[in-house]
Amino acid sequence: MKEFFNEGLKKIGLELDEATVDMLLEYGNLLLDTNKHTNLTAIRDEKTMYEKHFLDSLLLQNKIPCGVKKAMDIGTGAGFPGMVLAIANPHINFTLMDSVSKKTKFLEMVAEKLNLSNVEVVNMRAEDYIKLEDKRETYDLGLCRGVSKFNVILEYMVPFLKVGATFLAQKMDYQEELEYSKNAFEILNSKIVKVDELKLPFCEDARYIFEIKKMAETDKKYPRRAGIPLKRPL
Repeated sequence: MKEFFNEGLKKIGLELDEATVDMLLEYGNLLLDTNKHTNLTAIRDEKTMYEKHFLDSLLLQNKIPCGVKKAMDIGTGAGFPGMVLAIANPHINFTLMDSVSKKTKFLEMVAEKLNLSNVEVVNMRAEDYIKLEDKRETYDLGLCRGVSKFNVILEYMVPFLKVGATFLAQKMDYQEELEYSKNAFEILNSKIVKVDELKLPFCEDARYIFEIKKMAETDKKYPRRAGIPLKRPL
């Protein structure tokens, strides 16, 4: 599997040291073992899992801006892209958030077994977590992989980001949702500055990476209380 993974890295133009690759493969083995009894991902095939979760997450590696110290991954699931990028970037502190406890328990186990001191796992909703002290507008980088439409995920993510910070959002498709997300971008003082179309290394499925910038402070009424952003998107 190591040869397959390294070939995938080469195809996406990325080079990681052997120790990092070994840690990522160990993480993958933990996921495969846990997934036998706890449903964390629908992908069961090992090679497909490494391509569509791990290598997919690493498509973001070269998009991370210089100087990032704190990153937030909302709706991280089994750790994608956040846990993968935390392993590849030990100098960045990552907050991995998900409201599903079986997923966050798994991530806590991974962080412990791999001795990842740069990972904080949070089992909360974004609407509640941001109410805690020193959480609003403190992150340099936001991450989200296909969790919600832009008019929903922007309300969850942008309030956590500093002015001038970057939100890297991964999508498999996006044309339709951009039309009805214009209001959310305007209200939350954010704009798309770049869209890259990339392909997975083996199956060649398309992936779109949006670079979104936060241009000004977020009104403190956002995000609205739990459940409202999803029920009544901006």
